[in-house]
Amino acid sequence: MSVSLLTAQELFGLYELDAAGTVLYYRIEPCGKPGSTSPDMAGHNFYDEVAPFENVEEFRRCVTRFTRGEQPADNFKFDCRYAGYAQPVKVLLARIRERLNHDLTKSVLVHIRQGA
Repeated sequence: MSVSLLTAQELFGLYELDAAGTVLYYRIEPCGKPGSTSPDMAGHNFYDEVAPFENVEEFRRCVTRFTRGEQPADNFKFDCRYAGYAQPVKVLLARIRERLNHDLTKSVLVHIRQGA
């Protein structure tokens, strides 16, 4: 994994990702509070450049599984592993489809918030 644009505390927020994992849109919500300043992530790959946790490939598989499925939305709990600890998160996924071709997924919204 390369150097991340975010720290663990900055991970919480909403991301729109294309099929390759490129960030199309983002809104960071550190500690559940909207409005923080963050580095420009648009155009960066979420899995390779943005996400700061060690098990990001496992997270990618979860999002890819959803993308290949048919559900319009889904959610799951995930433990983001960092050196020495794990941060539990709740993840909500929602599909954005093409207007003319409802079978084609244009992008996926990934909302990551602090887990319990």
